[in-house]
Amino acid sequence: PVAVVAVRDGDDGYRLTGHKVFSSAGPFADFAIVVARMAGTGEREGEKPEFSAFLVDLDSPGCRVEDGATPMSGEHIESDIVLDDCHVPAANLLGEEGKGMRIALGRVTTNRLLHCPTVLGATRRALALTLDRTRNRKVAGGQPLLKLQAIQHKIADMATGLYAARSMTYDALAALDEGREVHNEAFMCKLFVAESSFRILDEAVQIFGKEGLTQGNEIEFLFRKIRMFRVLTGTSEIQRNGIAKFLAFAEPARTA
Repeated sequence: PVAVVAVRDGDDGYRLTGHKVFSSAGPFADFAIVVARMAGTGEREGEKPEFSAFLVDLDSPGCRVEDGATPMSGEHIESDIVLDDCHVPAANLLGEEGKGMRIALGRVTTNRLLHCPTVLGATRRALALTLDRTRNRKVAGGQPLLKLQAIQHKIADMATGLYAARSMTYDALAALDEGREVHNEAFMCKLFVAESSFRILDEAVQIFGKEGLTQGNEIEFLFRKIRMFRVLTGTSEIQRNGIAKFLAFAEPARTA
């Protein structure tokens, strides 16, 4: 549930109270888009709440930014935002009052796609490290690890998965740039890129052996980093739900 509540403050604006967690870019942002439930809505059983989106100056009185949880990657990129009767000018209302959730969910589609290049870059790096490892690591007889057919097959699958994920992402982003609706493509890309990249990183760890499990090794870091994207902007299960829902209610021509 949305824990921040907005109360109208005359004609001048609104007062926001509540606590936001996992606020992306919070440690270094100057402003935050905060979605809040309008006071007096959704308070009785069966009553539909109304949400509004506000642009909040994080230096405003009544607003403070606190250290958030550190994710498994170790990168401190999120914070908590605490609002205590924080005044927000009426001009900082984004869109129409009560329509804020539409704004928030509309941005999620783009965010899903924008996560994909980040994941692809890390995966490409992992593949490069793995190739370097298998070319230079010697096995019995002095031959490189890459001479083993089992390793060759793993590398081939890793490269193929990366190529497929990258091609899918480029296609969806090109459609987005053209102004086309890409809701289902975003679901599919987020799902396929996150899952494929995780499998690639898992194979990389396997090939690196004990070194791939050791803190300080780049492959170990990339594995932790990539694992998060199976959860961020919606878990893989949520992406599957979205794909299935879209196909269930789409016109037949749109599913071809």
